[in-house]
Amino acid sequence: MVRHDSFINKIRTLDYIYKTRQKRTDLWRKKGGTHYLSVPNRDLLSDEYVTSALSQAGCPPKEIQNFLTSAKC
Repeated sequence: MVRHDSFINKIRTLDYIYKTRQKRTDLWRKKGGTHYLSVPNRDLLSDEYVTSALSQAGCPPKEIQNFLTSAKC
């Protein structure tokens, strides 16, 4: 499990900006683009979600694994 704050900091480094809050998720948009990430409003995010979201954001697999090992609770 990865803390929500750590994941938000990671997608900020990938040039995602906060767009809006919905009932159970926050929407983050790629700066200068149209790609959106829907981030659940939970304290802990599953490894599967984090891996999937970061790969969709264009993060290389090696970087995703490094992030997961460093951001574990």
